[in-house]
Amino acid sequence: MKRYFIILILPIISIFTAVAMYFSWFQGWLYFYLKHVMASVSYMGYITVGITALLLYFVAVQLVNWKINKALLVLCYTIYFGILLCLLFGKASNTQGFSSDTFGFIDTFLSGNLRVIIVGNVLAFVPIGFLLKKAGIIKALLYATMLIFAVEGAQYILHVGFFDTGDVFLNVSGIMLGYVIIRFLHLGRSRRLKIKPTS
Repeated sequence: MKRYFIILILPIISIFTAVAMYFSWFQGWLYFYLKHVMASVSYMGYITVGITALLLYFVAVQLVNWKINKALLVLCYTIYFGILLCLLFGKASNTQGFSSDTFGFIDTFLSGNLRVIIVGNVLAFVPIGFLLKKAGIIKALLYATMLIFAVEGAQYILHVGFFDTGDVFLNVSGIMLGYVIIRFLHLGRSRRLKIKPTS
């Protein structure tokens, strides 16, 4: 039954979810951040939905089986990092600047613009935190901060955005959220393995 669900039903669910995500979030972002790509690449919407559906399907297969497949995991992260790099460095804005208003996002949050803050700047970076599972919390925080500082610095140098301390705070928070989630899951799994059945 599970096999038929994975082969027949899960792809349909993945496609419908990808379409919903595109019209809810991705379409606006693409036209705002990558409008030159949207104007020059035909069927960019279909390409985005296809890539998103593939990523969702590969992740869902592992969740349904409740088992990590290393090949699928590598494929998922390859797609994920490809998407992230396009969003972070694909802009042709020729913009360069520095913003030290670390908590300026609070006003944006209170005004109801939750998509960019929660999805774009926090949840989008959660999968990176999963990769830091074996690091201690101090090292994980240090690695996350160094990575995001490098990304923001590269955006500044390449004239594709601002070095924004608010983005640093939110992105690092997203990575650390992923780190905390994976550590709790790992801890729960370790505790279950230690419990021996009583006879």
